[in-house]
Amino acid sequence: MSIVQSSLRTMLRTEVGAEFYSVPQKYIVGLEQELIGSFGEQKDKATMSSFLAFSADENGNKPSLGQFDAASMAPFLDQMKMLASLFAAETGLTLDDLGFTTENPSSEEAIKASHESLRLTARRAQQTFGTGFLNAGYLAACVRDRYSYERKAFADVTCQWLPIFEPDAGALGVLGDAILKINQASEGFMGARNIRALTGLRSDAESTGVQ
Repeated sequence: MSIVQSSLRTMLRTEVGAEFYSVPQKYIVGLEQELIGSFGEQKDKATMSSFLAFSADENGNKPSLGQFDAASMAPFLDQMKMLASLFAAETGLTLDDLGFTTENPSSEEAIKASHESLRLTARRAQQTFGTGFLNAGYLAACVRDRYSYERKAFADVTCQWLPIFEPDAGALGVLGDAILKINQASEGFMGARNIRALTGLRSDAESTGVQ
């Protein structure tokens, strides 16, 4: 939450800085004293106008115009990227996930490796949620049957989760070879349920509800 709050403050500073960036301050040197007051009254017109005319005084002196350097927006962008890096480190995401694309696209293996901490976090969450779902199912069965079952009656019940990340074509080929070799060593060991747990794929019979 502190990183998100820092990001919001940076965005507010960016909005303020953008106003000064779009309308930089200007100055005039050598303007006659009697014209300073009248020019100050027309500063809005001078700011919006694309052409200004100043005549020389009786001594031939001409005022010179200048403009202060506008504040750069780069520090705000650098700070946002730094905060995004901190947020990515806390959540297991990457800068690409947060909208900051890298100059050189990472390989598929590098992308998977960068999401390894996120996968481990999801795996731990599945274990925690699985215990909660099991307790909820146990209580629901007791209420449904109006009978106090022993906890050991649900000792063999486990939650089945789909893969955290869907496998790509290359991963499916590797899994296919592994499943084939396992079934050759032990016929029927890898069935439809195990394959779905590994790949997330369902057969046509399962998709249409046909048993």
